[in-house]
Amino acid sequence: MDTGYDFITPEFLHLIFFQQKNLVIFPYTDVKHLRSLDIFTIGFDTVDIDSTSIHNLSEIIEYESNNSYSQQPTLYFILSPNEEELQNLLNSRGVRCVVNARGNVESLANGDEFVFYNKKNKAFLNYSFDKHDLAFEQHLFQSSRTKQVLHDEILKVKSVASKIFAEVNEANNSDNLPNLLSDFDQKYWEAILNFTRLYYDVEIPELNKPKYSSKKKSLNLEKDFSTEYEIILKSNSAIGKSFVQLVHDYRSKRVNSANLEVDQLFYPQKLYNYLRNHHWKKGIPEEFVSDWIRAVNQDANIEEEMLVEFQIVLNKLNYPFSLPALTSSLQTQPRAKSAKEGTVVKPKKVNKRQISKFNANSIPSIHNFQEFRQWILKKIDQLEILGENKLKGGSD
Repeated sequence: MDTGYDFITPEFLHLIFFQQKNLVIFPYTDVKHLRSLDIFTIGFDTVDIDSTSIHNLSEIIEYESNNSYSQQPTLYFILSPNEEELQNLLNSRGVRCVVNARGNVESLANGDEFVFYNKKNKAFLNYSFDKHDLAFEQHLFQSSRTKQVLHDEILKVKSVASKIFAEVNEANNSDNLPNLLSDFDQKYWEAILNFTRLYYDVEIPELNKPKYSSKKKSLNLEKDFSTEYEIILKSNSAIGKSFVQLVHDYRSKRVNSANLEVDQLFYPQKLYNYLRNHHWKKGIPEEFVSDWIRAVNQDANIEEEMLVEFQIVLNKLNYPFSLPALTSSLQTQPRAKSAKEGTVVKPKKVNKRQISKFNANSIPSIHNFQEFRQWILKKIDQLEILGENKLKGGSD
């Protein structure tokens, strides 16, 4: 029985992505399984074409390939062509495609621009892998636990290739290429450079490899602040959600995206590590924390319990911020309109007298666990009493 994972192999990564080859797969396989190859088509717009419903297949595809206004080239998934249509495709120029043929078409396997694959016996008919080094492809698979991680790693290669192409076009030399490639082991550089040559159809000047990669060395010296990030995310959901959104907002306004890796753009934990190493070396800025509290209050209206949780998070992060000072701006927030009724709603008033109870200086350090535990239990008792008073109509 076919599965999508039949095609998720280093060999298909090598052919479709790194070598930019066309494929002919036979006999017929289910489209949803064939489409698993999408993971290797980064850099292309993909289009399905059922050849049973159109005429002049090769002419249409060749015309569209040469006259497209898209910023990315198109790769076609062509389904069920007859033998004559397939032969015409083999003679086409400038076409990128994966063909799924129904019958046995191995007699048409000739040359290596279209690599034929018999899925029944899992054999490539006209391509010898013995002549090619698949070490990088195998490395990418071994270092990727999931399909999504593999996709992101391939995307990182494509991103570096784009920078190499821009550098070669602008400077026409290879002086800065080692810096662009420095996130990868030098033994994989040639695979990335070859992909760049094939995808962009560009000549790359001869590259002199340095004895070491200075950028990679500096990355290895960076500290890991993942524990801090986990403390924040494991707190109240409103606190964690607002933090992630503000981190992305900070990145878009204050950080040059060209300095970020692909995964730092999409994964907030990796972005947080970057910020702590490069922008927030002394800790999260007080201005950011104030914006953070304000954002939580807008989303959820800060209750006294949440202020306690906020202060606990700040204490765990060893930040000496005082909640009374940080929350003073909440009193002057503009009034917001109710989405349903259009009426004016005042933000919930924060009682400064109550907040002062939770000043950072009055909360025991988390490192003194017994004292900190007793403080937490006492506050829980106080909150329970406060809740009972509210239910009975008592005052705060």
